[in-house]
Amino acid sequence: MEKLRAGFADRRVKAVLTWLGRALTAGVVVYLIYRLSQLGWTDLWAALPRNPWFYVLFVAIYATQPLAELWIYRQLWPMPAGAGMRALIKKRVFNEEMAGYSGEVYLFWWLKEHLSASWSEAFRAVRDINILSSVASLTTAFALLGVLSATGILQLERLFTNVGQAQVVVALAVLLAVALVLTRFRQYVFALPAGMSWRILGIHYARLIVINSLILLQWAVGVPEIGLTTWLTYLCLLIILNRVPFLPSKDLFFLTLGIELSDSLGHATTAIAGMLLAASMLVRITNVALFIASHYGDQRWKAEAEAARSRQAASESGSGEAAS
Repeated sequence: MEKLRAGFADRRVKAVLTWLGRALTAGVVVYLIYRLSQLGWTDLWAALPRNPWFYVLFVAIYATQPLAELWIYRQLWPMPAGAGMRALIKKRVFNEEMAGYSGEVYLFWWLKEHLSASWSEAFRAVRDINILSSVASLTTAFALLGVLSATGILQLERLFTNVGQAQVVVALAVLLAVALVLTRFRQYVFALPAGMSWRILGIHYARLIVINSLILLQWAVGVPEIGLTTWLTYLCLLIILNRVPFLPSKDLFFLTLGIELSDSLGHATTAIAGMLLAASMLVRITNVALFIASHYGDQRWKAEAEAARSRQAASESGSGEAAS
């Protein structure tokens, strides 16, 4: 660990990392613009919903995620609001457009560089918070699926024709076993204290309730002729898909699966596809815009911090000379 820290302190290594960071920034921007072009500009424009509330709700949905994560990480460190939001937005863009968990790697580096967290502290915090997020997401999705299936609203055999009852029972048993193991050996899996873990898990559940409620409302506004039970089915699919690791551009996968699901449920495929396509486009445009804005905001923040350190050093030097 000491050799690794010394390596990162080397001036040449820092220069290489700086240029790699700039290249990665440029690569992300180019890649996002390329994916926007893949969607087709004419088709995207034609698919935009006309109800303005669709876009108001999108802003609320997009902002809730980094705000909730800022609340979580401020339980552990005094993370500055502006710089923290920029880092968490970049984390989201990396996860959505590059590969799953690439955002966690970036945040791990950011916590170490900007909040003076140790390697082990940053790693354990990011790991534990991500595990708690997965627990909240999967339990919410399976609970929702269970309620919809038990009440007869959702018939699983219509969606998964090759899945038998025994396979469903086995899947639920495995999920329960994993939950019991995590509970029993929590002290070996989690580095966070029990009270802190429960508090963060509660924030994750609150985030899921807010975001998923807003998503349901946005879908209802986008295609009002579709009923709530159909959107709840889509919501289960979205929650589970979001927890698939190392999968970039999950919104495009959700768009594809959503079209197939609309056929299975016997709903208007064109209307649903148009709305999901519009939502995907909004995510792409917002990711590009906020990634660029966050990058230049970070540059300005670094310059201001460096100037403040220079002024403080000059002031201390002047005070020392006056005293002598």
